[in-house]
Amino acid sequence: MKIAVIGGAGAMARIIIQDLSECSDVKEILVADYQEGKAKEYAASFQDSRIKGSFVDAYKIKETANLIKGYDAVINSAQYYVNISIMNACLKAGCHYNDLGGMFHTTRKQLELFDDFKKAGLTAVLGIGAAPGITNMLSRYGYNQLDEVEAVCLSFAAHDMTDMKGIDVFAPPYSIRTIMEELLEENTQFIDGEYKTLPPLSGAKEIAFPEPIGKRTCFHTLHSEPATIPTSFKDKGVKEVTWRLSLPPEFEEKGKILASIGLGSKEPVKVQGIEVIPLEVLAAVVEKNVKQKLEGVELKINDMAYIRSQVIGRKNGRRVEYTIDCIARIHSRWEVNCVSSATAVPASIAAQMQAKGVIKEPGVWGPEQVIDPEYFFKELAKREMHVQVTIKEDLS
Repeated sequence: MKIAVIGGAGAMARIIIQDLSECSDVKEILVADYQEGKAKEYAASFQDSRIKGSFVDAYKIKETANLIKGYDAVINSAQYYVNISIMNACLKAGCHYNDLGGMFHTTRKQLELFDDFKKAGLTAVLGIGAAPGITNMLSRYGYNQLDEVEAVCLSFAAHDMTDMKGIDVFAPPYSIRTIMEELLEENTQFIDGEYKTLPPLSGAKEIAFPEPIGKRTCFHTLHSEPATIPTSFKDKGVKEVTWRLSLPPEFEEKGKILASIGLGSKEPVKVQGIEVIPLEVLAAVVEKNVKQKLEGVELKINDMAYIRSQVIGRKNGRRVEYTIDCIARIHSRWEVNCVSSATAVPASIAAQMQAKGVIKEPGVWGPEQVIDPEYFFKELAKREMHVQVTIKEDLS
């Protein structure tokens, strides 16, 4: 297998590449990024002849296609802005494709390439990270158990117990650009059998997660799961697919303040005669701040997350609720935060499945449409992420 990773210098890509490197069946790994130096430096750090770094401008479809030609599968771990460009490059190069999500609206545009991928005999799996991704697969497991599906209620809560040694640092668990969009943008949920556009951070609901997370107030945010699951589950009558998020409380409060004063905006502003985009300034400042405050500091990361799908429906005439949780903790060898590993690992698993021909049906799909959940859960368990199921029957 030969697998290329676009956005290869990013935080999620680093763990994707780590996971791929541990699979002996993967014969070549391309680490491609606009930041060529960082890509090559990270590739070289493995001291593994299978792994090489390269420059890529993902907006340039022809050049990207030439770079990835000959690879079996491409993992797009860059920001979702380049999803469609990379998909078109994969079509030209004859590569399977997967990504970490498209923030709903881009995902729906990507689905329009279904016929192109089917004609080319290629598979594209959209949103195969933690959420979306693991969430979709948890939902598919619940769907498989039921005769009818009424609702799929998705949620995510993270908790950070790391001893920061007195250092006050604003360290995002994943892309600050994505977090700002989640905090600021209107979101689309599937409610009462139709899509509804809701205000940012609406739908506040207290959800009880196991300790040490406990009860958390979770909010609707813009997310990709409602873009695919309603169609995937329509044959069993699903009328609701919703998503709610809770970040570590201290981080979430700081994030809300930054969003409220406009630092998550994509609209240019002039500063001393120079036009800048607040979100890009924020991303650069956050990256610099984390690097400066934590460089040379040895921290033992200690965090965890619950990724949850509650699937409600009927089985043998009785109303039943399946609560399926994936528990992500710090990986014993990689020592990266749980959100990063939970986001990265599914894309690696899916790419390996695509390259091996385990995912056979050509076209553009949500993960829940083409990946067997029990196979997927076994692969997660190999990476120290475990799934547990709770069943409530005869609901009133």
